[in-house]
Amino acid sequence: MVTAVRNFFNRRADSWDEENAAHRRAVSERIIRGLGIKPGSRVLDVGCGTGLVIPWLLEAVGKDGHVTALDVAERMLAMAREKHGSPNLEFIHADIADTPFLESSFDEVVCHNCFPHVADKRRAAEEMFRILKPGGRVTVCHNESRDEVNALHRFIGGEIGLDLLPCIDEMEEIFSCAGFVDVCAHDGEDMFALRARRPAT
Repeated sequence: MVTAVRNFFNRRADSWDEENAAHRRAVSERIIRGLGIKPGSRVLDVGCGTGLVIPWLLEAVGKDGHVTALDVAERMLAMAREKHGSPNLEFIHADIADTPFLESSFDEVVCHNCFPHVADKRRAAEEMFRILKPGGRVTVCHNESRDEVNALHRFIGGEIGLDLLPCIDEMEEIFSCAGFVDVCAHDGEDMFALRARRPAT
């Protein structure tokens, strides 16, 4: 499954930015800016793709913070690296279900437009919990509603045809079972978001 998704996104990397409409990018900007990420934070951008949300994350963390961009598709990472450079930005080729990070490495984990493509969603949620600091937050978000996300993936078919975003109840259950608290998901007309925290103690 991971290999199939990796191959799909590697093939689409060169045209990815052209395929993403400007109004969807505006929704993404609104979501990321609305998170209120604190200056100095260490943030993991899961499934960073070609780096759409990296500028807003870097702006949020400021010069004293740090952004790590992670993706399973090395071509996507290469495109992101070509577009974005900063002393407090690094790129990691890995699967969110099996990362190289130490426990309690991040203040924020942001999973933007990629959770349906994660093969083992429960293991990924557990890994996000592990690498977050106590009190840290995870955000799973999309710049489309759940129905739109799933309809698009079914339409594209192939390797990602069955990569679907679970319903709110299942999403909340996945993250609650991983140990998160304050788990809350919202499915709107133009966006989906789930937020949860690792307990402070």
